[in-house]
Amino acid sequence: MQTLSQRRAAKPLELLGGIDDKGDARKEFTQFCKSFPTMVLQNGLGHALAFIKAKANGKGKSEKKYATTYSTLNAWLIEMGLIENDVLKEVSKMDAQKYVEIQAESLRFLEWIKRYETAGIF
Repeated sequence: MQTLSQRRAAKPLELLGGIDDKGDARKEFTQFCKSFPTMVLQNGLGHALAFIKAKANGKGKSEKKYATTYSTLNAWLIEMGLIENDVLKEVSKMDAQKYVEIQAESLRFLEWIKRYETAGIF
């Protein structure tokens, strides 16, 4: 049986390994992964999620990095049982204590994504 920390480290490998972006698209994603946790800390999870959700709905190639980040984080929070379906919709309705819990877990998970992307293992 894996610990929570082991699961938190393993899930990004699984999710990020499935991304087929190469070259410049992957570099853009890696750069965004480095800055997104700071965006969450500065603006709060809800605002940061609203930003990337809006950007993900754009029509260009570079918008894929936002959609990938959103879906990866969403998948983890569902797996953890912290949300049921869509993180942005759910954080807008939850109490402050639950919001802080989800933001803290999101930051721990995003740190692993940042580490793996920075290491360039994909």
